[in-house]
Formats: sequence, C-alpha cells, structure tokens
Amino acid sequence: MARQKRAHCPESDALGERLGKTIQRLRAAGNLSLGDLSEMSGVAKSMISQIEKNESNPTIGTLSRLSQALGISVETVLSGPEGSENLVEHATQQDIPLIKSEDGLCELRIIGWIETVQWVQWYDFKAAIGGRLESSAHPAGSVENLSILQGQVKVTVGDESWTAKAGETLRYRADQDHTLENIGKTALHASMVNILATTFRS
Repeated sequence: MARQKRAHCPESDALGERLGKTIQRLRAAGNLSLGDLSEMSGVAKSMISQIEKNESNPTIGTLSRLSQALGISVETVLSGPEGSENLVEHATQQDIPLIKSEDGLCELRIIGWIETVQWVQWYDFKAAIGGRLESSAHPAGSVENLSILQGQVKVTVGDESWTAKAGETLRYRADQDHTLENIGKTALHASMVNILATTFRS
C-alpha cells in the first residue's frame, strides 16, 4: 500500500517545523543521539527522526514521552520562541530542561538559550557527594568551561585528570569522552559553558 502523504496546512506545517527544531536542539543540548533519546523515551528512533524533519505529526502521548525524557513540559516544547522584539523570555523552573546522570547523583539544567545551542551550551551543574557524570565526545574542536561555585571536582579527559575547587575554572577539550566527578565532602555546584561545532549527532 502506498504511503499516504500528509495534507499541507500552513499553520500546522509551521508548528511542526518549530516542534522538530526544538526537539533537535534539546537533544543536541543533552549530547543525545537519536538512539539515546529513543531509549530514554520509548519512542522509535525513526519516529523521532521524522518529527525533527517535520515529516510526521506526533500524538500528544508521543510528545509527552519525548518531553519527559528531555526534562521539559509539553507546553514549552509546543510554544517555541516568542519572537519578542526585546527578546524577553521568562522560563519557570519546570520549563528549564533537566538531565540526570545514570547514577541519579548528578543533574544538568539547560539554562542557555535553546536557539543557539548548536554553538554555545550553558548549564547549571550539580552533583551529590560521589556523583559522577560521564559525557560522550562533543563535535571536533569543542571546548568546555567549568567554573566551580561550591565543592571540589575532578575532570578526566582521556588519560589526564585535573581538580578544581570553589572559585576556580577548568577549560578543556570536550571532543573526547570526559568525566566529571565530585571528589569533595560537600555537594558540588558549578556553571558549565560548552563552545562547540554545529553538527548534530544522529
């Protein structure tokens, strides 16, 4: 049976395009592949790809699962950028995407602007005692800047490791797998800014 083409509607197409770009940008901000997001959300990899390319109209259930996996509300995903002349956006706590580590001891809140996430990513990073965040390599040439606000961290890139405490900043190549670990006796709190290439992982 031939695949039925989706009927075109200007408003629907515009919403679908905005939705797809938002999902793609949030995925990139979390350094997630299509497979990663599929595993986290239970939504098929092919479906996520179609949504990002505006080739499919997702159901509310699908949007809910994707939004939950990305740590953001469905309403925020659907609303997209406001386009205000003065660029005033007010994000409540539930509107700021939250990513947690596998051990549940680390969390990243995406506080940077989603519209520029393919170039610059800004996070609020917290880790409980013993928390360990393992990150896959970002695009070639990426540099990560980690400013410690509280506690002590060990950063490992390849075979090298460095430590930093409150008031200090580490800058390092992030185009290799890297690990951040709370080695202090208190909770770790840091501001993280990634400057990276524009390629999305697929």
